[in-house]
Amino acid sequence: MPAPTSRVELEEAGFEALQRLYQVALGDAGQCRFIARFLLGLYNGTRFPFDLTDLRAIDEALFEDCMTVLRMDARLCRQEIHLYFTNGGAKFEQLVRDWNVRDVAKLAATGDGSPRPGPERGVLRHEDDVSARLVSYGNSPGYRDATLTLDCEAIGDNRDAVGTVRLSIHLQHPSTVDVLQHLQHVHAFAWRDWPRRAPLDAKDGEQRPAWLDRPSASLA
Repeated sequence: MPAPTSRVELEEAGFEALQRLYQVALGDAGQCRFIARFLLGLYNGTRFPFDLTDLRAIDEALFEDCMTVLRMDARLCRQEIHLYFTNGGAKFEQLVRDWNVRDVAKLAATGDGSPRPGPERGVLRHEDDVSARLVSYGNSPGYRDATLTLDCEAIGDNRDAVGTVRLSIHLQHPSTVDVLQHLQHVHAFAWRDWPRRAPLDAKDGEQRPAWLDRPSASLA
């Protein structure tokens, strides 16, 4: 079958082939899963990369339909393939669920490929950026562990939706020493240009703290 020559012919042939392939992808056996993955690769290749060697597993007619759709998508570039369907986005996302296709973009973001949960009141999500304010602290006599109670808020657009989340964090040794040394370094670096310049977040009249010049063991 000769390849379409005009843009109209290219789209007409691609549209017809796309409809046939979608119907195959709705099946549940044989070549259906390869066609579904091919369509999802065109729908969003970043999320659903397609292995080209899977084309070896389909028959000649389906292969030609795949090439026709690919030619339309690559050469016409008028619209994304799911837009050739009513509610196409929902239909292609259903293909993802029906064939349990792993979303590699979400895999990188969440660790298992599942969608990132939406913001929920009083709940912090995996890898949320948070700001924190110290509420209280405690120790375990005879041990080098410490407990920090923090009021945390999500940074960004979800701050109001999540609200304040209070966490009690138990730091075990040697993490307590690592945190202490890191915080000392942060403060020393921020005050490095004193008295010519104070840290950007210094209050009016704030002086360089004397404890920066004392060993950690003497801090009170």
